[in-house]
Amino acid sequence: MDTGTEVTLWLESGVAVASSQLSGRREIPLGAQEVVISSGTNGINGIVVTSRRLLGFSSRALTWSKKELDVNEKVLERKILTSFSLIRTDRHLYGFRGINGLWLEEALGVREKVTRFHSNDYGAVFITNERLVGFTPLLGGFASKLLDVHERIVGVENDNGLILVSTTKRTLVFGSRLIGWEEFE
Repeated sequence: MDTGTEVTLWLESGVAVASSQLSGRREIPLGAQEVVISSGTNGINGIVVTSRRLLGFSSRALTWSKKELDVNEKVLERKILTSFSLIRTDRHLYGFRGINGLWLEEALGVREKVTRFHSNDYGAVFITNERLVGFTPLLGGFASKLLDVHERIVGVENDNGLILVSTTKRTLVFGSRLIGWEEFE
């Protein structure tokens, strides 16, 4: 049983169960051959990663929501923050917004690989070999900024809800109060 700030999550035979003070007990059935890989809670959301799906519970929306994984898609990383959660696979970046229980996704390119990941309570940035991908639950989705072919990351600062990425050509800023990426030469 995982206990988070507002959500309690546990597994029973054939179901994942979440509970919060407002929602009471909420179940989502698991498939016959579906295997639970991991689960966890933090703040207003709970996440269950299975062999076939991503399951998210929102204590604000009082419901479960699901996202099907592609065949043979592998979950590589999971981060559960107080108001949102992020899942990185070998093919996609997934964001779960705890405030409304919605899953959002961003496809990775065929040769694209995540090299670094930075997060705070307000948002997150994935650095790949091709671009910067930011996510914030307030923005409503992912925001990308392409990197030039010869542009290299020289530093990352995570301060006061902003994530600053310095490259050999520019400084890019991402945060929850911004509409997307801000760029400075």
